[in-house]
Amino acid sequence: MAIAIIQFDDRSFSELGHLNGLLQRNRAYAAAHGYAYHHIGKIDLDLPVFWIKPFLLAHFLHTTYDTILWLDTDAVVHDIDRRIEDFFVGDEGLVYSQDLPVWPAPFNAGVFACRKHALPLFQEWCGLFPQDQWMKDEHGKWQCLHEEWAGPAYEQGAFSQIILPKYKDGPLLREVSWKVLQNPFPTPESFTLHFMATFKVNVPIYLAGMQPDT
Repeated sequence: MAIAIIQFDDRSFSELGHLNGLLQRNRAYAAAHGYAYHHIGKIDLDLPVFWIKPFLLAHFLHTTYDTILWLDTDAVVHDIDRRIEDFFVGDEGLVYSQDLPVWPAPFNAGVFACRKHALPLFQEWCGLFPQDQWMKDEHGKWQCLHEEWAGPAYEQGAFSQIILPKYKDGPLLREVSWKVLQNPFPTPESFTLHFMATFKVNVPIYLAGMQPDT
């Protein structure tokens, strides 16, 4: 079985600062388990950065990879002994979780795992990009028009409002607790941590705690 961890960020490594430590931990986890690891910094897609995610995953699911773990740049594998393939207990194609309780989103796009037979779902997700809701400013940067963050004009909102209701009760999706995938604080059930939004201040503290004793 070919398994990969995929991450994307178009910022330079110097701009990422402490987040580089999370990337290094993810890369080391992949190497320890024999998984491929891809951190993509440049891609030939003229899309808002948020929408690159489903298109990139659709591309990789077309390749030889059977299973992919997606991690946003502010996410990290915490439980390095747990294997990605163990999340799939049946024929499900996507394992996901809700957002933190402080935010009501039923799907958090920062961390999830998927398998090859979920490719049609990702292709459908790509087709939801609302081109009329996005334009480039005078500096060539994409700007969303008339839409709050994570609404249906964004990839997470589009999945939550359109894809999730369609597939939620079927065999393709399996939901796990946000504490397993999205928690910004390590707990016994945490496989990955997600230092989203204001929780990014936790990153240097977390990385310092991961350093071996000297």
